[in-house]
Amino acid sequence: MSADVPVILKDAIAAEFLKLRTVRATYLVLAGALCAVALGSLVVLVVSGSYDVASEADKSSFEPADPTVVVMPFVAFFVGCLGGLAVTTEYGTRSVIGSLIAVPRRGVLVAAKAIVVTAVTLVVGVALAFLSFFVANAILGDRPRPFNPWTSVGDAIPSVVATGVAVVVAALIAMGLGLLLRSTSATLVTLGAVLLVIPIFAHFLPSPLGERVASFMPSNLPPQLTGTNDTYVLSPAGAALVMTSYIVLSLTAGVIGFKRRDA
Repeated sequence: MSADVPVILKDAIAAEFLKLRTVRATYLVLAGALCAVALGSLVVLVVSGSYDVASEADKSSFEPADPTVVVMPFVAFFVGCLGGLAVTTEYGTRSVIGSLIAVPRRGVLVAAKAIVVTAVTLVVGVALAFLSFFVANAILGDRPRPFNPWTSVGDAIPSVVATGVAVVVAALIAMGLGLLLRSTSATLVTLGAVLLVIPIFAHFLPSPLGERVASFMPSNLPPQLTGTNDTYVLSPAGAALVMTSYIVLSLTAGVIGFKRRDA
C-alpha cells in the first residue's frame, strides 16, 4: 500500500486544487486582500501629500512610507482564510465524508490540502506584495529616503518574500484551526484574533514586556525575518523559528483532532 501513496497524494492534490478554485469564498477573500492593498496605496497617497507640504524639519520625523506595515496583517488574514476554508467548507457541506471515501488515509488528505494551500497562498501573497510595492513606488516617485524606503526593485524583494512567507504561515495556522474547530466562523474569528487583535493588545503591556510579546506575534514577524526592524527583539533566524513553530503547533493540533474524531 505504501507504494500507492505518491499516486494517491498526486490525485488528492489535483482534487484539492480543483475544490479551492470552484469555491466562491475563495474569490471573496481574494477580493478582500485586494481591497487591503488598495487601502495601503491610499494611505501612501495621503501620507505623501502630507510629506510634500511639511517643513524640512517636520519631514525628518516621517516614517518610511512602506505600505506593507499597514497592509500585511490584513492581506495575511484574507489570504490566510483560504487555509481555513480548505477544511471548514467541507465540514459545512458534509462533503468531507466523500473526501475521506476517496482518500481514506487522513494524513495523506491533510498533506494534500497543506501542499495546495502553501502553493496557492505563497503565489498570491508574493503577487499582492509586489503589487503593493509597484503602486506605492509609483506614488512615491523621486521622493528621497528614508521616506521612500526603496531605490530599486531589489530593495523591495526581501520585504516581498517575507510577506509571502507570512501569508503562508497565516494560511497554515488557519488550516490547523479549521481541522481543530471544524467551523468556518470559529476558525476565522480565531485567526483574526491571532493576526489582528492580540498584537494590538501586546503593545499596551509595559515596556519592555510589550515589545517582547509583540515580537512573537505572527503579523510582526516579517520585518524581523528580513532584519529591517529595530522595534522588536528577534533575529532573522529567531523569526523563522517562531514562524515554523506556529505552523508545526497548529497543524499538529489540527491533525490530532482530525484523526481522533469522526467526520
